[in-house]
Amino acid sequence: MNLTTKLLVSVYLLAAILALLFTWYHVPAYLGHGALQALIAFWQDAIIDTNPASKFIVVDILFLAFVCSMWMLIEGRRLGVRFVYLYVIGGLLIAISVAFPLFMAARELRLSMAESGYQIKAYDVIAMVMIFALAVAAGVLAI
Repeated sequence: MNLTTKLLVSVYLLAAILALLFTWYHVPAYLGHGALQALIAFWQDAIIDTNPASKFIVVDILFLAFVCSMWMLIEGRRLGVRFVYLYVIGGLLIAISVAFPLFMAARELRLSMAESGYQIKAYDVIAMVMIFALAVAAGVLAI
């Protein structure tokens, strides 16, 4: 495994861990309701009893989750990633922000077995660091 693969897998796994921590920090507020009631209360708070900005984000994330799930299935089948449906189910039951980076780590490992490697440019790293910092800041502010 080359350095680029190790770095990418590490970043994907860190993103998945932080996404899990930042998203599931809010889950205990719903746990006392029972599974079905918790689900209903969550989606009511997320879509109905909220402001336009929150509704925008929910719809945006749901469409992104659909496209990510579709791509994970197609790409997973193409590359022979094992248990590809677990990533899709994880996106639905845990969070797409957790499942997608886990899939990307598995994909990167699969690609590293088939390819000699590629180079990431410095400006790619800078752009990804900025987006990652924005996501972490949003997670911290939401707590």
